[in-house]
Amino acid sequence: HNTFIYENHVYAVNNGRKYDIINIEDPKNPFRVGIFELDTPGHSIHDVWIENGIAYSSNWSDGVVAVDVGGLKFSEKDRSDVKYNPLLMKAGQGSPSNPVKLAELKDEKGLNHSAFPFLSQSTGDFYVVTGDEWYPFGLDNLLQGKPSNPRGGYHFINFTDPVNPKEEAVYMVPEIGSHNHWVDGDILLAGFYQGGIRILDISGELLGDLYKQGREIGFFMSSHKEGKVPNAPFVWGAQPYKDYIFVSDMNSGLYCIQLEDKNKKGPGTP
Repeated sequence: HNTFIYENHVYAVNNGRKYDIINIEDPKNPFRVGIFELDTPGHSIHDVWIENGIAYSSNWSDGVVAVDVGGLKFSEKDRSDVKYNPLLMKAGQGSPSNPVKLAELKDEKGLNHSAFPFLSQSTGDFYVVTGDEWYPFGLDNLLQGKPSNPRGGYHFINFTDPVNPKEEAVYMVPEIGSHNHWVDGDILLAGFYQGGIRILDISGELLGDLYKQGREIGFFMSSHKEGKVPNAPFVWGAQPYKDYIFVSDMNSGLYCIQLEDKNKKGPGTP
């Protein structure tokens, strides 16, 4: 389903069951050096993301799993480092050829579809933000090129204690469905299919229902009258680049947007 390139290795999701780890130091002669696969009944994997030598896989009902694939072991004295991640205190044994599971949190609803590690710049807490994918009314409309009606949201899993990770906050917008997301500083860029791209302030303490707390600071409803499905937003995901946000919409293509501060006065404004 997807691949992730990290330090001359490709992490490739294979057949929805595992990810292969492929050495590409010589791009003309790639070779597999490792595999990571769960041993749970009916296990499956949708996505993998690597940061600081730790791979975060999204595994539907098995939830998010953190795996050491070459993480640099940190100590308590490194807590002040901006890249500090408590999982790194458990790392140091894994490598691309010997992936070692560090921590996990299962998803009782079986909807875990994506994961993004996030160190809060304001509190120092370490989270993995996970996203759902859920089509409670089926996939018929999607397959037939009609407006679809998915559901789901984002979950903030506090991994500051890797032995006892806890879901502490959620971000769910009524009547729309989540897909992929990205964290940029203390901002969440949340793809919400028919709800467009939602931009959320995730600074400070993260507890409870973030939607009801009014943390949404902006949104953009992408659509086009000549889209594959006309006038119907269907955002797959978003990614920041410099001062812009690039938004991928399944129905109408690629958008480049910019978040503006309405309170900011322009040149010559009194």
